[in-house]
Amino acid sequence: MNRILILVVVGGVTLIIGFFSGRAFQHAKTGYHIVALEQKEYASALGPIQWKCFFESEGIPIHETEKTTISMGNRTIYKAQRDFQEDAPYARNITTSSNSIAWEDGDYKYHLVVEPMPKSQQPRR
Repeated sequence: MNRILILVVVGGVTLIIGFFSGRAFQHAKTGYHIVALEQKEYASALGPIQWKCFFESEGIPIHETEKTTISMGNRTIYKAQRDFQEDAPYARNITTSSNSIAWEDGDYKYHLVVEPMPKSQQPRR
């Protein structure tokens, strides 16, 4: 009876180790993963401004820190990865007005003014 119990326990442990090592190998081989932590949307005359905080990793993540992005439609305005064990850069205190966006990241303050191009200067498609 003890021999069967030992074989079942050893088999179970081997199965669990095989599962996690296979998953780690597959992740290292083809892994590109994004895990969303927070997301906010700000109203603006330019359209919705989106702020996202997330983890992004390729392969096996070792000491990955979160990233923040600010985007307007399909355009990424700002993207930065926080330094290891530091608070910056991390986009925060976002304010919008009619055609401008302002934010800070712990190192710098940003103020972006966006103006649409006149129809005469837009490239033909």
